[in-house]
This record gives sequence, structure tokens and C-alpha cells, in this order.
Amino acid sequence: MALAALLSGCSFFDNLAESLTVVNEIEMPEKPVAYEMPDVECIADELRSSQWFDYWCSEVLDGNNSVTLAEGLDTEQVKKAIILMRSDYPQIFWQGELFSVTSNSFETTIEVPTISGIELAEIPQMLQEVEKAADEIIDGIPDEWSDYEKVVCVHDYIIENTEYDKIAEKLTRKGISHGIYGCLIEKKAVCMGYASTFQYLMNRLGIECGTCSGSDHAWNYVKIEGEYYWIDTTWDDDDSGSPLHTYCLFTTEQLLNTRTFGEIQPFVPQCTSTETTYIAKNGGFFEVYDEKEIIGYLGENSDMDKCQIMFGSYEEYCKALDELIAKGKAARAIKADKLRYSRIDDMYSIVFILGV
Repeated sequence: MALAALLSGCSFFDNLAESLTVVNEIEMPEKPVAYEMPDVECIADELRSSQWFDYWCSEVLDGNNSVTLAEGLDTEQVKKAIILMRSDYPQIFWQGELFSVTSNSFETTIEVPTISGIELAEIPQMLQEVEKAADEIIDGIPDEWSDYEKVVCVHDYIIENTEYDKIAEKLTRKGISHGIYGCLIEKKAVCMGYASTFQYLMNRLGIECGTCSGSDHAWNYVKIEGEYYWIDTTWDDDDSGSPLHTYCLFTTEQLLNTRTFGEIQPFVPQCTSTETTYIAKNGGFFEVYDEKEIIGYLGENSDMDKCQIMFGSYEEYCKALDELIAKGKAARAIKADKLRYSRIDDMYSIVFILGV
């Protein structure tokens, strides 16, 4: 590789620093203001210990939209139960947003109608389609792969095979794109469809996973080698067909730079480890701006469609923008007449577009 030969001696970097001038005027980002971690009510433990919750979920899975429970429940309890059921059972894709509760001290009837366009009689066949699609994905994942490799494989598959449904995003009523049927079968989804599908496939693979939401968005957590990480397949899909990995296994500190949590969640793990973060694991994370290492990394990945790097702080990220972009060092390193790149300022990340 010609670039590797250029980078073989220190003199190249000395000459580069002297010869390059500013070729791009760029606007430096403002330092992100992180959200404060809100007080979140985690509902999973209490509801999962309730016999009525298990019974209700089993009835819904059998296609019953209206279920009567031998328990006096109020509307708030039912609302929490719906949130948890949809997290625990992402294969329930047919329910709409509205629900009704009729209760007294001894029993409660919960009714959750199907979304527009789906009849109850169609659900078994649709579930079979989902299961078949999931089987094909899982059959293509070797059993001997690590959980990390399986997680990345599913992350990439969803992105490569799903189109973000911009029309459904604007609709006020929940539709098929909010669930796994839209993602796996119709190949179109919004964030909840992406997140539900990722969780469903993790459940099938026996990897602990869940869904959280807030800031009008939904994403997942996943547990790998005893540590929890956040993962967001929606935000790693830039519609190019080639996945990004900005949000593939990241920390709560990074997450709070970009969103916050709703007040009710099934479970919110502590995600502090960076050991299995995708970009770090693949050599693209730099705690400090190290020009030689970064340009070497670009050279090593110059045959890829995209090459992504990330920095450990706002200050180092700004330094990288100035040196690599404004002063043209990245363009010179990859021998590009015109550097193509995108910035993800809240995550201190630069994506270099290397493919045609």
C-alpha cells in the first residue's frame, strides 16, 4: 500500500506539518451540554413478580386483545405493564398506542386494539413470517462466535437491510414500522422497530438485552462479558447501506450527550465500560490526538468504504478537526483531491468516506 510506505519514517510527519496550509475553513463545535441523569422508575422487578402480568402477556401472545384479570388495577399500573410487556416481548408488534381499562376491586379488563390495517386472524401467519426471517439470520451466525461478534453481526444486519421509514415517523398513529414485522419483513422501520428487532434477535441468541426510550427515541442495552453497553441501530443507519458504529456499544456518559430517559423504564443499567466499544476494539478510539497513530490508522483502513475515529474529550476532538480537516492532513494522508467526511460532534467522532 503506497500510503503505508509514506508513513514508514518520522520525516514524513515533519515535512507534512511544515508543508500543509489551511485548506478548509471549518466551524468548530460547541462543547456538548450533557443531560443530567433523571430519576427513573424502573418497573421490571415488581411487575415480573406478579402472577397477573405473566398471565396477561401469555394471553396477548395468543392473540387476545381483551383480557380480564383477577386483580384490581388502575390505569397507571396498566400503562406500566404495557411498557414492560412490549419490552419483554418485542414479537408483539400488532398492538396500537391506545388502550382501555375497566376495573373494580376484584378484576380488571385490559383492551389494546390492533394497529390499523392488521386483523387478529392475520397475526399467526405474520408471526410465522417473523420467526422464519429470524431463523434465517440466526442460522447464519456461527455458534462459536463470541457474544460481541454476534451483537455486531445483528447490528450490521439490521442496518444493511432496513430503510428508515421517514413517512411513518411523521404519523401520529403507531403503524407496522414501529415493530419487528416492519423491520424484518417489510424492511422499513422507525426507531422502535429497529430497537424491538435488535432485542428480539438478542433474545433468540440468549444474550441479555432490553429497550429504553426518551427524547422521542428508542434504543437498546446489551450485556457482553458481564458488562452493560448501550447500542443504537437507528442512529448508526445513515441510509448509505454501510453501517456506522458510532453507537455500537457505548457508555452512559456518551449517551447523556445525545438524549435523556423517559421517567418510566423497564430497567436502566450502568454502562461505564469502554472495553468492548466497537470503535475502541477496532483501534479507532484515541484518548488524545496522536497524529502518527491516527494517520497510520487511516492508511490501514483506506480500502474500506468508511473509516471512523473517535476521541476521548471535546478538546482532543477539536484538535483533530483542526489538524486533520482544516489543515488538510487527512486528505494528504489518504491522497484525496477532496476529503469527504461527516462529523458527529456530540460523540467526538469523525467518519471519513473512503469508498466511491
